[in-house]
Amino acid sequence: MSKPAKSYQFQEDTITCPLCSKNYTNPRLLPCLHSFCSDCLSNHIQHGGQQTQSEQKPTAGHGKSTRKESPTKQGHAAETSGKADQKGNTLKPGDAKGKPDQRSKSPHGGKSPTQGASPKPSKSPQQGKSDSKSVPPGKTPRATELTKTAAGGPKPQHLSTSTRPTYQTGAKGFPCPCCKKFATTPQLPKTNPDRWAELFPENNLLADLVDLHSLKLGTRSCDPCRRNKKSALVHSYCKICRDALCEPCALTHKGLRSCRNHKVLSTAQFADAINSLKVEEEFCSLHDGKTMERYCYTHSQLCCSQCIVENHKHCERTVPVVDAATKAKEVGEISSLDAALQKYREHVEIVLKDRSNLIRKLDNKKGKLMDEFINVKKHIISQLEKMERDLKTILDATHKQESKKIKQEVDKCRDIQSGVVNSKEFLTLADQHGSNSQVISTIEKVKSECEYYEESIGILCSRIRAVDYDIALDNSLKQIMTRLNQFGRIDVNTTPAKLPPPPKLAATLGLQSFTTKAKAVKPTYTLVGKNANEIGEFCARSDDDSNDCWFTGALFLTDGRILLADRTNRKLKLFTSNFNPITELSLSSKPWDVTRITEKEVAVSLPAECRIQFVSIDGNFMSLVRSIGTDEPCFGICHTEGKILTVTYDGDPPNLKVLSMGGKELTYVCVDDDGFTLFSKPVYVACTPKASRIYVSDERLGCVVNLKETGELNFAYSAMDLGNAAGIALDTDGNIYVCGATSNSVHVVSPNGERVKVLITGEHITYPRAIAFEPREKKLLVTQGDQDIVKLYSLA
Repeated sequence: MSKPAKSYQFQEDTITCPLCSKNYTNPRLLPCLHSFCSDCLSNHIQHGGQQTQSEQKPTAGHGKSTRKESPTKQGHAAETSGKADQKGNTLKPGDAKGKPDQRSKSPHGGKSPTQGASPKPSKSPQQGKSDSKSVPPGKTPRATELTKTAAGGPKPQHLSTSTRPTYQTGAKGFPCPCCKKFATTPQLPKTNPDRWAELFPENNLLADLVDLHSLKLGTRSCDPCRRNKKSALVHSYCKICRDALCEPCALTHKGLRSCRNHKVLSTAQFADAINSLKVEEEFCSLHDGKTMERYCYTHSQLCCSQCIVENHKHCERTVPVVDAATKAKEVGEISSLDAALQKYREHVEIVLKDRSNLIRKLDNKKGKLMDEFINVKKHIISQLEKMERDLKTILDATHKQESKKIKQEVDKCRDIQSGVVNSKEFLTLADQHGSNSQVISTIEKVKSECEYYEESIGILCSRIRAVDYDIALDNSLKQIMTRLNQFGRIDVNTTPAKLPPPPKLAATLGLQSFTTKAKAVKPTYTLVGKNANEIGEFCARSDDDSNDCWFTGALFLTDGRILLADRTNRKLKLFTSNFNPITELSLSSKPWDVTRITEKEVAVSLPAECRIQFVSIDGNFMSLVRSIGTDEPCFGICHTEGKILTVTYDGDPPNLKVLSMGGKELTYVCVDDDGFTLFSKPVYVACTPKASRIYVSDERLGCVVNLKETGELNFAYSAMDLGNAAGIALDTDGNIYVCGATSNSVHVVSPNGERVKVLITGEHITYPRAIAFEPREKKLLVTQGDQDIVKLYSLA
């Protein structure tokens, strides 16, 4: 049954490859719905994700969208031209050697942060803060980018853009050249990168449009003749082979047994060729010759009659694809998706406008500050010249850093915008020119992308902050100007940006939102309606303490005893479960945090010495055992599965480290998938068993950053009433407890990043610093930054 064709209308750039700016040849469809010529995509991959001048489409057959030839078509080509058409061969500009480009490589190259990855180059503790981690030049790396070197081998040399290495077998994928969304398939890590492009599906809709466009313009010649280095006018067109045929080749084509069922259009039918897009359904990739004639609602999947028998015979809802397409249009599914994409696009444009206005505002504020510097300089010119130069350097560096962050946000917005616009155009294109199966297939793909857009916009908006500059004048400036050694400091004040909330359309589109999917994975145990009942407090100061106590680390041992790290007095203090002191151990420098290794051993971080000290606890006695060095001062620390996770903010950039028990640095995490710095001042770290979830509290940003086992950013929790996030602890249900040092509060966050409640407020505690959870009796211990008093609460 034929359908009335819509007018033959689409933009020329719809069938233009973004990489080579020519009509598509054998277009391949990435999961993000961006399409590229197979050769262009392969060439792009071979150059490590860098677009090069060598990304040129082969001139032979330009303007003809080809598919990978089946044996039937290859046989036909051999019979008609004497030489098989070599299609889909990737360009090979040269085998560049080296490891995969780490900025576009899958997180950790397929390894989680807690698995044995090779370490980055180390530096001695004596180097201190002067040394800093560097990331490869060019585009900012992914969140889990690793700087690797073989054990005992030389330090890796970062390569320039011109010598950037290619991908290697084992990498999990690459970022889309347009929107930077990570593209992969299940078979990709096991495949040589030269053949990655072939793993992505052909975009038959675009291929049909390219063919029909060339036929409409009359620019096509007979393809079998062209392959035989001849030229002949087109008489017919085979949709199955995608070959334009002259009259002799058409007769030969029809006479071949292998092509007897092919649909060949005559010249008189060229004007109606667009209709063939509407009546010819997609062919099944699993069963040759079978069309995707049915749709399974249970699995949201197109299938042929053989697929129904083999895989869907127990599914309750399998309908003809024409009925599914008709229903989708009747219920307004396409218009709903189109409206959702439009809202995503509008919200991204709002964010772009906000970021652009902020850059202009900061530019103006920078100018005003500079004017203020000059006015002061007029009064104290002789003493201030050097300080002015120093301060201008700081301001320029600060402004450059903040502008870079904002531009990264703008780039991410544009990437999302590109994806949304492309998906919207692709949906419209499928609706106007696609077959029923193509419509349904496109709907399912657009649904998947909508989930991604909603998640990406939500994460981006949760991270966006309004930024302002201010200067804190040195108090001595007004008193003794000759004693000044600095003009002041540049303060970067961040507050949540005043943006409308991001669109939440998943429910209306029948999709699972990012939060909903997280809930579906694990039921969330919350403490809504429950209070933390104070069950006791005790003074942890001993008689021989020379300073007020500052307990920056706290831990419940397996037998219920309490271990505290006293930073100002340089001690570890052990108490009974009834708060009676047992013993204490003097340390060589100020400790920060403590974690349990075994029932009889703990580890404590000593930032000043760039060292982690192991301590044995045998009954009522504590003794120093071994220690391991770190290349930077490490603060928060936790142990899992024979590995130590620790955080440092003295590095550049601040990062999370994963160490072996012998002190070997296995990997580190510092930036997210889009190249944004994850941390500013990370102070504490906690993780679930096997490090499936890692939580880092950031004091300066006032948030908790949650990373997946692979090191990818899962969510970041922040709140206006959470000031200077400090100690962090997890309970047995996965809930997160985080101290707000300056907000005098303890927040409870669900495993999927939702705020549960403020469990403890400033009425009962001041400057909470370290926190620990006791699972057997469900007790919570909280230390206070300005007191010797430690408080305990019951959650039972």
